[in-house]
Amino acid sequence: MALDFLALLAADVEAFAGAVETGPADAPIAGCPGWLLVDLGGHLGNIHRWVIGALETGAAPQIDRSADPAPADLVALAAWVRTGAARMIGMLQATDPQAPTWHPFLVKPKLAGFWWRRQAQEASVHRWDAEAAIGQPATFSAEFAADGVDEYWTVMLPRLLGREGGAVPASILAVTAADTNRRWVIDGRSGSPIVVADDSADDSADDSVADAELTGDSASLLLRLWCRPVSAGAVVVDGDSEVAHAWLALGGA
Repeated sequence: MALDFLALLAADVEAFAGAVETGPADAPIAGCPGWLLVDLGGHLGNIHRWVIGALETGAAPQIDRSADPAPADLVALAAWVRTGAARMIGMLQATDPQAPTWHPFLVKPKLAGFWWRRQAQEASVHRWDAEAAIGQPATFSAEFAADGVDEYWTVMLPRLLGREGGAVPASILAVTAADTNRRWVIDGRSGSPIVVADDSADDSADDSVADAELTGDSASLLLRLWCRPVSAGAVVVDGDSEVAHAWLALGGA
């Protein structure tokens, strides 16, 4: 079943805003060392305004944050997040997903529909961050989390490596989401991550010779890839643990 990214985005933004206005402002964000809840609210709201700029101009946005600053008051901050998100979602709804756009990721062709998935996944992880910070139960649906794992490998990791200048381990990692029966094999021996998804006929990476394997439910895998805390034993490492942890460290770049 196809995921309704805009509906998921709207729901996660509302949950995020609700967590922000609940507070406290100084609740630490476990997945973003040094950040507090108020910082996270400003971060997500500014991302929405950045995407609006990309959709409006078709070029890298030049955003003057002083013209629309994130409020320090949590109720006002939550309203500011909702306002920017509503405008962005409205623009996405009104834009042909096949229309050309600008974005800084390596995915080609650069089409507006890319933003639907990217912003839904961005909001979902930060909604989890906000809810976890204030002690609320924070979960993901299995299929949406599995899509997030796929997006991490195929979209976000190449972007992180290009932006931060990191290097992938010269090894093969297999990743299995036990609850959705999805599997990825990531080959870093060429110096760039080559990803073979579970629905791909490409067998350029042989999972039978994987140096390490991660197994867990989709949500735990997604969180662990993004260097968020998970319950002990939620993600099992088989094979070379040093290889596995080298791959996992990339999400904190």
